Amino acid sequence: MKTPIRRRVAGLLATAAAVSGAALVAPTQAHAAWGTTYNLSIQVTYRSSTGSTSQLGRADGWVQLDDGGNSFRYSLTVCRQSGYTTPDLQVAVNAGWVGSTWQQTDLEYITLPGTSTVTPTAPCYGDTNTVTGEDTYANFSNVEFVLYGDTYTSTGYTTVSQKYVGNNPY
Repeated sequence: MKTPIRRRVAGLLATAAAVSGAALVAPTQAHAAWGTTYNLSIQVTYRSSTGSTSQLGRADGWVQLDDGGNSFRYSLTVCRQSGYTTPDLQVAVNAGWVGSTWQQTDLEYITLPGTSTVTPTAPCYGDTNTVTGEDTYANFSNVEFVLYGDTYTSTGYTTVSQKYVGNNPY
């Protein structure tokens, strides 16, 4: 009779160990994998009423979205060309036309320093900075980067912008 009792006790101990081990190794929430990297370039150009043009600023880099559709990361090298100051960068999601108005959900507005952290190379010849970031926004349909450049014209100080909008394939 001692053998069945020992088996029962051993079985109970094995079950208790298995249950406590399962509690210690609780499942964690899976993180979405990073998808394809998309290259992007934004050129801000001022066009005068006479037709002459002046390149004010530029951004080149990449954006990468996660396959869960809720996060993206980016790296952009932003430079001043003939703009009065270093360009500014706006990061947003869900950009598009609502009636006759362009709307977006702003996430970041980045004012770059007027001192370079990167040596400029053509087509850049002014202050150059590399900006990296990662943002999360639930179920966004697209990501938007807006580059702002400025200059003085015959009518005064003018700000010009150019945008890149990339769809979220997830």
